[in-house]
Amino acid sequence: MKRTVSILAGVLLSASLVGCSSSDEVSQMQQLTNKVDTLSTQVSALQGQQDQIVGAVNDSRAASDAAYQEAMRANKRIDNIAGSYTK
Repeated sequence: MKRTVSILAGVLLSASLVGCSSSDEVSQMQQLTNKVDTLSTQVSALQGQQDQIVGAVNDSRAASDAAYQEAMRANKRIDNIAGSYTK
């Protein structure tokens, strides 16, 4: 008799725990999963933007170095021309 009562109490306790955790927890878990997916997508997009910015910075640096070298060459030519003129 005591064994039957304890088994019955175990079954009822298990059934009550399953009933409490069904819809609300599943809904919250789905919401959290959706938020994690959204954040993962945003992080991927930001990484792509960062890569583009790094590429643009590198291109700008190369263009600035080329412009600097060209300016230095032009200054040397001007100095050579100015040095060759005498009164």
